[in-house]
Amino acid sequence: MLVLRLFGTLFWFGLPAGFLTYAVHDLDVRDAPTYSIEGTVVGHRDVYHQSSQDSTGYTTYFITVRSATGDFEFGDEQQALDTEPGTLVVVQVSRTTNDIVSVRKNGTVVDLRNTVGNDVGIIVFASIGLLVALVREFLLEDYDIPRWVGFLIGLAAAGGGVYVAFLLM
Repeated sequence: MLVLRLFGTLFWFGLPAGFLTYAVHDLDVRDAPTYSIEGTVVGHRDVYHQSSQDSTGYTTYFITVRSATGDFEFGDEQQALDTEPGTLVVVQVSRTTNDIVSVRKNGTVVDLRNTVGNDVGIIVFASIGLLVALVREFLLEDYDIPRWVGFLIGLAAAGGGVYVAFLLM
């Protein structure tokens, strides 16, 4: 019984804390400061992907940009990224991850960041999971182990979940 209680405490505190940390970090990185690179599109291509099990597929659009720092290529599934060679573009690059977050061309901005919907869902469900863990510790009647030990184990598990989430990023 003691092993199950310890495992339950580790599971209920650590897993939601790890997910919560991942989602908050992902949102924080999403709005990180950027720097601009001006360049010219020198090439574009598109690659169609279709799995053998699914009849629908998707297309990834790639552009190659020549700038003062050299040529670089990147792609995304948004058709708005497909740009003709010779077009002047301004590429916004995240200072935190060095990922390209947006491309400005001819007055149009193509945002290449992921939407916040998934992160908000993860935050909501992880918060509910932490609330369930807290209620579980209050309602669990086990006189062999005091509740404060459960909370200490839960805090350690939450810290471990946060550590694992940062390792996965």
